[in-house]
Amino acid sequence: MKTLKSFLFWKIFIINLLIMLTLLGFNFYMAQNVLPDIAEDRYKEITDETVLRIQDQFNNITLEIQKLGRKFHSDEYIDASVEELGQEIKNIVDYSPFVDSGTIVETDGWISGYYPNDLEAEVKNANFSNRDYMKNAIKTKEIYISHVVSAVTDRFVVVVAIPILDGEGNVSRVVNLIVRIGENPVFNSILENIQIGEGYAYLVDRNGHLISHPEANRIGEDVTANAVIQKVLNKQSGYQEVVNTQNIPMLASYQYIPVLDWGVVAQVPVSYTHVYFETFQHSLYLISFILFLFLSIFTALYTKQILKPIKDLELAVGQVAKGNFSKRLELKREDNTEIGRLSRRFNEMAEYIEDAREDIVAKESLVMHQKEFLRTVLDSNPNFIYAKNSKGQFTLANQSIATFFDTTVEEMMYKNDKDVNPSNEQVERHSQEEQIVIETLKERVIEEELLINNKGEKKWVKTTIIPLVSIASEEIQVLYVSNDLTERKLTEEIIRKSDKMSVVGELAAGVAHEIRNPLTSIQGFLQFMKPKYNDDHYFDIMLSEVERINLIVSEMLVLSRPQVEKRELKDVREIGSSIIYLFESQANLNNVQIYSDFDADIPLIWCEENQLKQVFVNILKNAIESMQDGGEILVQIRKKSDSHVMLRFIDQGIGIDQDRVKRLGEPFYSTKEKGTGLGLMISYRIIASHKGSIEITSEKGKGTTVDIELPISFKADELSDSSEEY
Repeated sequence: MKTLKSFLFWKIFIINLLIMLTLLGFNFYMAQNVLPDIAEDRYKEITDETVLRIQDQFNNITLEIQKLGRKFHSDEYIDASVEELGQEIKNIVDYSPFVDSGTIVETDGWISGYYPNDLEAEVKNANFSNRDYMKNAIKTKEIYISHVVSAVTDRFVVVVAIPILDGEGNVSRVVNLIVRIGENPVFNSILENIQIGEGYAYLVDRNGHLISHPEANRIGEDVTANAVIQKVLNKQSGYQEVVNTQNIPMLASYQYIPVLDWGVVAQVPVSYTHVYFETFQHSLYLISFILFLFLSIFTALYTKQILKPIKDLELAVGQVAKGNFSKRLELKREDNTEIGRLSRRFNEMAEYIEDAREDIVAKESLVMHQKEFLRTVLDSNPNFIYAKNSKGQFTLANQSIATFFDTTVEEMMYKNDKDVNPSNEQVERHSQEEQIVIETLKERVIEEELLINNKGEKKWVKTTIIPLVSIASEEIQVLYVSNDLTERKLTEEIIRKSDKMSVVGELAAGVAHEIRNPLTSIQGFLQFMKPKYNDDHYFDIMLSEVERINLIVSEMLVLSRPQVEKRELKDVREIGSSIIYLFESQANLNNVQIYSDFDADIPLIWCEENQLKQVFVNILKNAIESMQDGGEILVQIRKKSDSHVMLRFIDQGIGIDQDRVKRLGEPFYSTKEKGTGLGLMISYRIIASHKGSIEITSEKGKGTTVDIELPISFKADELSDSSEEY
């Protein structure tokens, strides 16, 4: 009885009853209003199909009869005798199912031949000159098909009149092929084979007389009063409801047959279309009542069955809501219904919640571990990484920037830039940049800036400022990433010094070259003139001064020589990478791409880093200048053996003739128009001072390859010299 007091029970029961009543009402409505229309449409399709099929069959019959008639109408029978025409008529009547008899009629209307012979008594004294089909055939000289006529034999027939022409094109006689409507098997079979229930089909001629009808006694009857026949006589086709001669409502399809000028009608009683759906209605009422009673009882029982597991589920959910996650539903048997699956899902959910509580602690520990790992990654990065909020306070900082400003990451949090950066000008510039990034939400790049801490230590950096938008708080922060450029700046300084030394060397070499030429001439003439004079004291003085000038010129040449400082163990790959990075901008301006290919197991070598950089600068500079139309430069570093490392520079420049390659490295010899040759000469001396060698191979128009071979370490007696200055 508790089930009957359940609101859910009555709700489900009433909803099901309403659904059943709605479906039954819909069925009743369809049976009452839609089925009659469907039945009428169905019988319209049947009657339409019937008249079209009859039309096609009579068209075929007409074409066949016309084909037979055209045989008589041809030139073959212009001079044919009555006997010949009679024999051909006999052949046609005997073998054609469409023609029942035939006659030969002279132009004056008298019959001169006929077949079959049983026509003799009827046609012996008959004259056909007044027949319409005779008149039309003689007048038009064309084959003419008559309407339904009453023959002299008291039969209703259709006559195909065929004029026979003489040699001059005049009608000499007429052959009539006769179809006996009541007796012709083809005519009768066409309509007898029509199956449309209690309906039937019939034919009318152009005058509205019945040609064919299920009631044979009505053939020849005038039915022009029928509304459908009137439309057919007006050469129309269609479908409508009419009343037949017995006052029975009929659904009729009618079709005009143009070739014969006939009409065909197929009709079925209106009452016949209601038979099936009325029977269905009566059955539907009884079935609906039984089904309604059965479904009502079934719904009540099934609703009661549903409520029990729902009630159990409600109690279990209440326990879980109170925090008792160990509560489980007892599943006594396998239940694949929605309630059964829901109960299993509840047990799975309770287990999942219980497991999730245990997993939360583990995940919190993992989050802390990941946080510590990310902090380690940030603090291990040598670049400065930090973030600020819209108030300019630090919200993130890594150990690198904290160490540089002599503080800790914790102390930097939520402090302003001015609290750690001693440069007020730089603090103001950062503040302006931050405002621009926050307003535009676009990153900005400070190509170069000098940071100075409280100890006076300097660091050149390239800073990228990136906007960060928090989805949760919609607060905009800025992220700073500062890359260390200090090493690059030192390298650029070395290159600038190298360029200065190159200029000074060029100047010194040029001056020395210009002075030495006249000095050589003066010295030669003085030595030539000295034996001719007794007092050679002045000549000795002049020669001494010339030697002193020559010594001064030699000392000027020292300006173009590389100055070696201290040698240390260095990674030649880092030296090469720094110079390649330095030349990237110049290479891009000259449409040149520099690629590197370094082995991973290159050992450290004893060298003077700045001198090797000067060698790399000289070679890369020459390579870029040799590629006026751009190209590629490949820099390779390989371990040639256990004792030597090889550096290879490959360019795609204009190349050098073989005879000129041999002179490279000589003082004042250069392949460039304004070159002095001192740069390559200095490179040769630096590599030689490192106990290495340079080999240059080139081909005109195909580029140049420079191979530098350096020892990994010197001998013991040479290691002591590595710390001396050169």
